[in-house]
Parts: sequence; C-alpha cells; structure tokens
Amino acid sequence: MPPDIRAYAGPYARRSRSGLRFSLSEVGHIAIGVVLVSAVGLSLFTPGGFSDWLAVAAAVLFFTTGFIIHELTHKAMAQRYGMWAEFRLSTFGAVLTAISAISPFKIIAPGAVVIAGNTTLERVGRTAAAGPVTNILIATLLFGLAQILHPPRLLDAMMVGAAINAFMAVFNLIPFGVFDGLKVFRWSKPVWLVLFAVAALATALSYTAL
Repeated sequence: MPPDIRAYAGPYARRSRSGLRFSLSEVGHIAIGVVLVSAVGLSLFTPGGFSDWLAVAAAVLFFTTGFIIHELTHKAMAQRYGMWAEFRLSTFGAVLTAISAISPFKIIAPGAVVIAGNTTLERVGRTAAAGPVTNILIATLLFGLAQILHPPRLLDAMMVGAAINAFMAVFNLIPFGVFDGLKVFRWSKPVWLVLFAVAALATALSYTAL
C-alpha cells in the first residue's frame, strides 16, 4: 500500500537518526497486519495442491514478507529523510482483509505507513518507489534461486512467491489515485516508466514459468 503522507511540522521534520524506529503501538499494528495477511495466504495456498506443509509454509512466508517488507521500506525511506513514519491499521481495510481469508475474493489492505513531516516532491516519489522496488527485488531473488537451485519441495512455492511479489509491484505502480505509482509519476516519469516496465516484465516471466 502507498504511504499516507500528511503535512506535519514537528521534531521529525528537523532531525534524522539512523536505523528504523518503532513505537509499541506500531509493533502491535504490524503484528495484527502480519496475522491478517498470513491468514489470507493460508486460504490461498492450503487448497492449492502444494506438495507438503513445508511448501505451504514457504508460500505463505513469501506472500506475507512481500507485503510487510513493502510497507517497512516506505517507513525506512521516510525516516531516512527525517520524517515521522509508522504503520497503522485501517479498520475498514483490516475487516476486508479478514473477510478475504474466508471468501473467494481476496483484498489485502490491512493498513499502510502513515508519514508526516516537511518534505519535497522528490522525497515523496522516492519514498513511494521504495515499496515496489522491494517487491521487484524479492521477485527477482526468488525467481533466480528457483532456477539455480531448483529445490524439489520448494520450487512451486518460490515461483508463486516471485509471481505474487512481481504483481504487487505492478499493481502498486499504477499511476492513479492513492497508488504509489502516481507519486512516482509526479516526481519522475522516466523513473516510473523504468520501474513499471521492469515490474511488468518480472510479472510476465514469473507467471509464464508457473
């Protein structure tokens, strides 16, 4: 999900410290988000014909990791620029995600990173781009390892993980509404075009290989 960027003039807008910083409240929100997304993953992969429990667990892990690292990368970039940034659950989105775990229609939107601070168009664009870039890297890593190692028990799970992460990148790079893509597009059209093209190619390759 794209970061929710709000105007804020406070201490985080004036100073930057290295490393990710989490509040206790945020840790709780992240934990609930992980549980919800994992539940959706289980509903997707348990009846999917994977060879054994290890493949199911791996598929759920790749699925959930793609979501949470996407969000935490938004957070890391925002904090790098000296802004306040924390993951927050959305009541409506969390309910929809929970319903998705027991329904055939899947919506994964338990929450998003809320960002506040004095910023620029470039920093907003870079913060927004960080999430999809992470998904592209995860997809590339899983796809590459699957081709090189060809693990018999995890191959299908790795390929599904690559495909889902690549699709997450494409979906979030749509240059419309609240998506990351619109923020990247407004900052730099060439950067958006390169990222979208790479994500689309990764999606096509990974889904073709399934």
